[in-house]
Amino acid sequence: MADDSSFEFDNLDEVFNAAAEYLRLNGSTYDNEKLLYFYSRYKQAKEGKCNTPKPSFFDFQGKVKWEAWHKLGDMNKSQAKMEYISLLTNLDQDWRNKMSLVASSGDGGESSGSQARPQGMGVSVSVMSRTESELSEGEKTIFDWCKEGNVDKVKEILLAGSVNVNGLDEEGLGLLHWASDRGLTNMVELLLSLHADINIQASDQQTALHYAVSCDHLDLTKLLVLKGIDISIRDAEGNTAMDVASDDMKLLLQSLQRQAS
Repeated sequence: MADDSSFEFDNLDEVFNAAAEYLRLNGSTYDNEKLLYFYSRYKQAKEGKCNTPKPSFFDFQGKVKWEAWHKLGDMNKSQAKMEYISLLTNLDQDWRNKMSLVASSGDGGESSGSQARPQGMGVSVSVMSRTESELSEGEKTIFDWCKEGNVDKVKEILLAGSVNVNGLDEEGLGLLHWASDRGLTNMVELLLSLHADINIQASDQQTALHYAVSCDHLDLTKLLVLKGIDISIRDAEGNTAMDVASDDMKLLLQSLQRQAS
């Protein structure tokens, strides 16, 4: 998207930090495609190669951001900083002078006339946050405890016999779907040990395996297949888990099928 070949700086870190601050103050003027580009380079520059698990199937914005960062692979931090600065300079060649004016004014860009923080892809945010609201313990259902990975609490509730391990929540998902979506291998093992139906289908007819492969949860996918989940089950759109899997997950599923045959 940007040509950084003509950009050289005596202090790359200093210029990069200034660019990031400028974007924090002015990012609301750019479309999501550009914000996503900035976001991925910012993460690569700060943390290097993507090293976080793929977000939940339902965290749509988080998945888009994660995929953009993940695609950068082993790009070194200096290259990421150069590309970040390059695109900003292509979009606004006068940004450094504007930042100098902000600095000289002494208000750090926080005066009443400054622009609001960008929403969009949230380029000023350094971590991909969950969007779920905080609930008090008294408000939580077994599905909330399951999403959080609280194996002891889920086990306690299920052993009390007041909740059906194969029940669906208001979103049409079972405990096994949520545990698989979050990559919670221990939770899935618990649910299966308490007689959860491994082939249970959500309201959209997807199984736990659809969710596991969609989020690239390798260990969980292996567990489900080895426990005998039916790989051939199709969802409401006619897709099997193989159909919705990434190329890497397809290879894993094919390998597991060969082992089972």
